[in-house]
Amino acid sequence: MGNYLFNAKESRRFIVKVAFATLGCRTNQNDTAEMQTVLEQEGFSIVGSQDRADIYVINTCTVTAKSDSSSRQAVKKSLAINDDAMIVFTGCYAQNSPEEAAQISGLDVVLGNANKLEIAQVIKTQLNRLQQEDAFGLPLVHMSDITQKWDFKTIPVSDFHGKTKAFIKVQTGCEEACAFCTVVRARGRSISDSRENILNNVRRSLATGFREITLTGINLGTYGMDTNPPETFFSLVEEILDLEGEFRVRLSSINPMEIDDRLIALMAERDNLCSHFHIPLQSGDDTILSRMRRNYNVRQYRDVVEKVVNRNPGLGLGADIIVGFPGETSAMFENTRRMIEDLPFTTLHVFSYSPRPGTEAAGFTNDVPKAVKKERNKILTELGNQKARQFRESLLGQTVPVLVENSREPQTGRLRGHSDTYIPVSFEGSDEWMNRIIPVRVTEVSEQQVSGYLPS
Repeated sequence: MGNYLFNAKESRRFIVKVAFATLGCRTNQNDTAEMQTVLEQEGFSIVGSQDRADIYVINTCTVTAKSDSSSRQAVKKSLAINDDAMIVFTGCYAQNSPEEAAQISGLDVVLGNANKLEIAQVIKTQLNRLQQEDAFGLPLVHMSDITQKWDFKTIPVSDFHGKTKAFIKVQTGCEEACAFCTVVRARGRSISDSRENILNNVRRSLATGFREITLTGINLGTYGMDTNPPETFFSLVEEILDLEGEFRVRLSSINPMEIDDRLIALMAERDNLCSHFHIPLQSGDDTILSRMRRNYNVRQYRDVVEKVVNRNPGLGLGADIIVGFPGETSAMFENTRRMIEDLPFTTLHVFSYSPRPGTEAAGFTNDVPKAVKKERNKILTELGNQKARQFRESLLGQTVPVLVENSREPQTGRLRGHSDTYIPVSFEGSDEWMNRIIPVRVTEVSEQQVSGYLPS
C-alpha cells in the first residue's frame, strides 16, 4: 500500500494522519512512542492530539474509576475534532474490559496490551473490514490472553514527539496481589526485556539526541527476577550509567522492597543518576497495608526512606497515597497523615479509593463514605502541597542541574525544564540551551515551580 491507505468511510486515498492520547503511567508513554514508531515505519503520519486526524489512538488507564472516565472522555474529544475518524482503544482499560469498551460509541478497534506493536496491521485489517457494509458499528477486538506466557517485545524509539526525555521500558507485568489493583489482569505476569535489547534501545535514544533516559516498568525493581540466570535492577542501572555521552538516568516509580543499599549508594555516587525516588506508600497504617496486601509495613517503609535520605540528602521524594480504603477509620487515616508529615516528601499523588471490578477489594463491604474520602483527600493534598512548597523554598540560592526542554513557556517565553530532583524550573536564555543539561541558580519560588538564571 506504500504511503497510502484506503479509507472505507470516505472512499478515497490519502496519507493517513494518526493522533495519540495517552493516559496513566510512564510505561504507557513508552508504549505510545513504540506504537508511533511502528506506524511511521508503515507510512502513517503522526500529528498532535488536538489536531484533526484520520485515526485517534486512545492509550487508556484503569487505575481508578476516574481514569476509566477520562479514557471514555478522550474518545468523545477525538470525535469532536473529527467525527469520521477511526478510533483505536488500547491500554489497561481496553485490556481489562474489552466487552465494555466495545460498547463505547464511536470505537472501531479494541487493542490488547500485548498486541500494541501489531497496531499497523490491525488498523489495515479494520480499514478493509469497513469496506463491508455489515462491519460498520462492530469494533474489531484484537487481544491476546495476557495471563498466559507471551513474548515481551520492545523496539528502539528515535522520536518521542517533542520530548527531551526518552522512556525505556525494561519490564512489564507484576507478581504482587494487591487487593485494590487491576495491573495483574491488565499487564500479566512480570516479564523482563533482555539486557542486550535494553542497552541497544538506550544507545539508540542517546544517538538520536535524548539527554534523559527514564527507565519504566509496571514493577520496575523486579527487573531480572524472571531471567535465567536472574539479574538485578541495580546492575542494569549501573551498566546504563557507564555508557558514553552527556545524559542522565531517571527511575520511574519503584516499590520500597525493591530498593536495596546498592541502588541507594549508586544514586549518591553517580551524578548522572537523578536524585529522585518515587516510592508508593498507599497508607501509613499497618492494618490498612495488610488489608491492601502490600508486601511491607510502616516500619519497613520508614527504614527504606531513612536510608535513601541519609545517603542522598536533598533528593526529590514522591509517593502515592490511597485514602478511604474500605475499613479505614479516622485513627488509621491520622496514622497516614502523621507519617506523611514526618517524612521529607516533595511530591504527593493522592487518590480516593474506588472499587475496581475483578479485584479482591471490590468485594469488601465496609466502604468509606464518599464525603469522608473527599475530605481526607483534601487534607493530604494540601499537606503534600505544603511540603512541595517547602522543598522548592529550600532550593533558593542553590544551583541545580536542569534538562532544558525544546519548547518555551507559552505565557512568558522563558526557557523551562526539570531539575534532577524533578522540580519544574523557568529561566531566561537563548535557544542554544535547549536539550542540554545546564546549571541554573534558583532565585524565586512560585506555587508550581522555581525560577532562576544561568550563573556567569
